[in-house]
Amino acid sequence: MRVFTKYLLFSLICLLTLGGCKKDEEKEEVGKGPDPSQPVEFSDYSPREGSVRTRFYIYGTNLGTDVSRIKVSIGGRMLNVIGASDDKVYCIVPKRTNTGEVKVVINGDDGTPLAEHVFSEEFTYVPRVSVGTLVGKVDQYGNSAVVNGTFEEAGFNNPTWVLFERNTNSLFVVERDQLVRRVDINDRMVSTLITNGQASFKSLQTATLSFDNDTLFIVDDNGADHKNTVAIAYTLRSENFRRVHPYLYDRTSYACAHHPVDRVMFFNTWWGGGLLKAFYDPVLGGLNSKELFRVGGNNSIKTTIFFHPSGNFAYFLEGGCVYKSRYNWTTKELEAPIVFAGAQGFRGDVDAIGTSARFGWLYQGVFVKNPAYAGQEDEYDFYVCDVDNHSVRVVTPTGEVSTFAGKGSPSSDGKKEGYIDGDLRKEARFNKPSGIAYDAVREIFYITEMNNKRIRTISVE
Repeated sequence: MRVFTKYLLFSLICLLTLGGCKKDEEKEEVGKGPDPSQPVEFSDYSPREGSVRTRFYIYGTNLGTDVSRIKVSIGGRMLNVIGASDDKVYCIVPKRTNTGEVKVVINGDDGTPLAEHVFSEEFTYVPRVSVGTLVGKVDQYGNSAVVNGTFEEAGFNNPTWVLFERNTNSLFVVERDQLVRRVDINDRMVSTLITNGQASFKSLQTATLSFDNDTLFIVDDNGADHKNTVAIAYTLRSENFRRVHPYLYDRTSYACAHHPVDRVMFFNTWWGGGLLKAFYDPVLGGLNSKELFRVGGNNSIKTTIFFHPSGNFAYFLEGGCVYKSRYNWTTKELEAPIVFAGAQGFRGDVDAIGTSARFGWLYQGVFVKNPAYAGQEDEYDFYVCDVDNHSVRVVTPTGEVSTFAGKGSPSSDGKKEGYIDGDLRKEARFNKPSGIAYDAVREIFYITEMNNKRIRTISVE
């Protein structure tokens, strides 16, 4: 017993000693300020220009090693100070830094400036467009689930379609066959708005906003070959997009589009890929529809529809093809389309002009104004998600197709897909991106991914 007691006492002394040593080591690891007996001098900085995440250095003598005392700014924008030695300070340039003067301040023990310096030559910030991640919690195995809550908690199961709602800086995300989610970017919260079962929905597909952003239209794969079931429903901003109302009874549908000027509704159906127009039928006392044409013959099924902001034409996406249809302002109808980019029945991954280009599977696209086209008949590029090629492609007004983002970080496995943020083409990878929306004010793209189960961003940093 006496031996055991001595052993416990010895162990306790060892623990206390080690603990004391550890505290002493921690104290020694804390940086020190400049030597008060020596002057603080600043000699230079580098590099002279850079973009987000650039490594930035301040050089001098007697700068100290305590990063908490050192403040570095460029054009008034504070930098992240990572480390310091007596002759060098190491920083990282944050996104959206300004071009401007480089200022360094080193505080004394009492927190007041001990030394400060402004370099005569300004730093030039080079904006970089890159891919990032907005929200989507995924475990180590790539699994996720429908979870509402903060951006840190929220998860998605099958995010396939996205719309940007500018009035509240929010996103509507359709998880195909299941529900509609709302992503509040300002409050960083995700909630569920609509599920299958509301308004007799059987299998939610896609959605579109009216051009005043006050009405959300949702289409349903109701599985019916008759006009007794709701194909399109709507929900209103005035009701916080919570109540669902029948809009059009028709056969199963996959996409709809509201004309931006005439407010005429167009939608598609499964049978032969018919493109239909909704119209008021006085006999029915409500909306009816008529088929205008079939996209790609009788083989098209899930055609998606996108009106140009001018209303002069619409693009149809079907498989690996972009069709273009002119709008007849007299009849208020779309005319039979032509193949604008890609080739019917052919798939691939080729950047080229018109029918020489090749796509994988195209799902959602968005028109984005290009300042370089100012004064031209068409001032918009069309950005589209190429699901099977794991990339975002661009179609110009002349039909020239190029790859905008994705398929970066080349590796020996030859794969195009993945989950990597960073430079648009050199680093970034997607995994079946399908939905795309654009915030023209903040110049941000929002991308939904079927396999990564996240919402990604493309923005200027």
